[in-house]
Amino acid sequence: MAAVLDQGVKNFTDILITPNSPSKLSYLLYPGLLITILILPAYRFVLKDYHVFLALGPGGTPKTFPGYLRVSYLRLFTISDPLRPPSLAETVFPTNGYLRQLPQRSGPRPTVAGIAPHRQLDQKCTAELHHVLRDGLHKLAAAFPSLIRKGSSCFEKNGLALFLSACTQSAPPNDTVHPGFSHLNPTCQDTGEICHLHAMDSSMHLTLHPLDISIVLSAGWGERHPLAGKYVHGKELLPSGFVMIYAPRQESQVETVMEIVKAGAWWVGGVDLAKANGFGGEQ
Repeated sequence: MAAVLDQGVKNFTDILITPNSPSKLSYLLYPGLLITILILPAYRFVLKDYHVFLALGPGGTPKTFPGYLRVSYLRLFTISDPLRPPSLAETVFPTNGYLRQLPQRSGPRPTVAGIAPHRQLDQKCTAELHHVLRDGLHKLAAAFPSLIRKGSSCFEKNGLALFLSACTQSAPPNDTVHPGFSHLNPTCQDTGEICHLHAMDSSMHLTLHPLDISIVLSAGWGERHPLAGKYVHGKELLPSGFVMIYAPRQESQVETVMEIVKAGAWWVGGVDLAKANGFGGEQ
């Protein structure tokens, strides 16, 4: 298609600049030449951008051209800076977060692209390390069977995800729950999705307290989703605390990622897994 348009431009140009060419013919062809010149760059841009969208792999948006158009429309609503934490609104409770500090992630941040899907393009972990990370999520669910269940992400319709179990959402306050904080912060369709893992790049998405997001960003472990907290036609697309956590590059970093996952469990349902012994956790 691009080659045909290129040839068309050349033919029209040859006619227009050829001496003694019929002026009437030039007059008739000039609009076509102008339209071709305008359409060709747009066509090339859309074609390249569409293939980038397809290369990001499976996600919550169908890998079709209508799906691409939907994502392109949503670009109009993205946040200006994914490395700026959300403000701590007066309605946020509790006012303190779960995390106290995180080790600084070494090196530059990875390149991230897309909206739906939203993926990490480089600094990906090995298949062996991905297995370690995935196994860590399975072990966390197995350690707290009455608190956490596994399933497919409600955000992306695929991929391993951890959820708070239904009984956790209605559990009375006890030492597994932050004092005065026993309600659920809904994540996706009023469910308690804690996190989901992306098979393609080993990054994660989860929802955190605003102050925990600030710690994650400053330590270089992740960034906010481009649509976090954004409303389109009166509907919030994603929670304001929705963040990407970068893939670990060495096994020692898996521990840090899992600590962030625990912060997500605390924010979504008030469950402090560090104090969960005796409530479905290991003794």
